[in-house]
Amino acid sequence: MNRESQLMPMNILIVEDEYPTAEYTQQLCREILQDRILSVTMVHDLAGALAHVEKNAVDLCLLDLNLHGENGYELLQTAAAQSFHTVIVSAYPDQALEAFQYGVLDFIVKPFGKKRLQEVLNRAQDQTKNDDASTKYLSVRVKEKYRLIEIETIMYMKSVGAYVELHFKEGKMELLLKTMNRLEQILPAYFFRTHRSYFVNLNEIESFCHASGGTYELTLKDGTALPLSRSKYKILYGIFHN
Repeated sequence: MNRESQLMPMNILIVEDEYPTAEYTQQLCREILQDRILSVTMVHDLAGALAHVEKNAVDLCLLDLNLHGENGYELLQTAAAQSFHTVIVSAYPDQALEAFQYGVLDFIVKPFGKKRLQEVLNRAQDQTKNDDASTKYLSVRVKEKYRLIEIETIMYMKSVGAYVELHFKEGKMELLLKTMNRLEQILPAYFFRTHRSYFVNLNEIESFCHASGGTYELTLKDGTALPLSRSKYKILYGIFHN
């Protein structure tokens, strides 16, 4: 079985105010994914994008930051708080550095061709960690507003159903609408997946050990004890003893 046959079908949202570019992108998505596409929808403004994601499943958003003069980074914060991946499609490559800090999966410079878009679509379905991730912020929705969280202030993350809990010092916590697998693709290297349900900031680890029987655990600097899988214990040992 080849790699393409193992990739999951996708729901794609194209947010682009230039109609020819939106139609071109939609056509390429259909050519590349073929029967691996569930839907591909075009919208041309922020209001249309927000209305779509409220009512429809989205796996990947291809987003132009410059929509009829709307603030691009307010739009990006909104998209980053959603459960799907976001890829920026822009004619302005100087926006790339800041965009990656908001946890986007990739940045496509206009004009682009089929090969470049195919790379991005394949990456969106790849569950492996991106060790070059430069994400600095995560965006969370709080009472109809979006707030940026500096990743380095997070002690650990815990998967709880459709959400991930972000835990900070002094017991503070925020909820993030992302899956663990999608987070793994964008988190910086100092966040380590210690268990299928946990990410831990390596800078916050005080100790880790073989507790008893087949169980392992780690302790954070504030005394919080968290589960540690056996396989991750071996990797963690290598990180701290090399």
